Amino acid sequence: MRRTMILFAGIAVLALLLVPATSGAGSGVLAQTGGQTVREQQGREIYLQSCAACHGLDPNGPAVDSTVPSLKDVGGAAAVDWAVRTGRMPWRSTKGPVIQRGKSHFTEAEIRALDAYVGHAVGDSLIPQVDAAKGGLTRGQQLYAQACAACHGMNGAGSALGGANIAPTMLGVSPLDVAEAIKVGPGQMPPGGGLANYSPTGSDSVQRVNDIAAYVEALNKDRFNRGGAPIGGKGPVPEGFVAWVIGLGLLVLAARWLGTRQ
Repeated sequence: MRRTMILFAGIAVLALLLVPATSGAGSGVLAQTGGQTVREQQGREIYLQSCAACHGLDPNGPAVDSTVPSLKDVGGAAAVDWAVRTGRMPWRSTKGPVIQRGKSHFTEAEIRALDAYVGHAVGDSLIPQVDAAKGGLTRGQQLYAQACAACHGMNGAGSALGGANIAPTMLGVSPLDVAEAIKVGPGQMPPGGGLANYSPTGSDSVQRVNDIAAYVEALNKDRFNRGGAPIGGKGPVPEGFVAWVIGLGLLVLAARWLGTRQ
């Protein structure tokens, strides 16, 4: 009888210990430890290891270098997600361009943890929702022409804006990249992406972002190069170079060849 009672008591204690963990996991709520979720604590460790050297120990505080922005001013979790997921951060130097996309240095779980920590720390945990399948291609083309084409080009090729400023190509860009960039406004791009009365949670704004994402997705699926070689899609400058240098050069060579036959 004593052994049975000890066994039941052990089972009861084990059940009490497991109930909080299992209930939290089943409901999708992370365990709280010292006012932070476990995910946020993991994100803090990643931040201190990979980000604090430039952005400072506190995401709200001043950055270590004057050329590095404080994370409270750049757009919260969406800015972190955009920069880290696309491989733009962490950067190897505080000087020089940081706009190029690349392979992410972190796993998906690490990115989510970093988003959660910085978002909670600076008071902006919103990652914008986007669904290109719900967007209208015609409306997206019109909105893109109004808000994006001046810098990124109507064909999404991107361009240099002067100085060290670059509007990157939209080819290879995902719908989430579009939504986060519109919310955050990285580089010379204004927050809201030039869309009038933009709100990241407003239904009208969400629909317009879906429309633009649908057009960008179409650019990636269908390359509109009916004229032949796109020459980088940079417009009349490289095309003029080809016409004058290569085309004129061929005419000169042909004239010289004809002259030698006299």
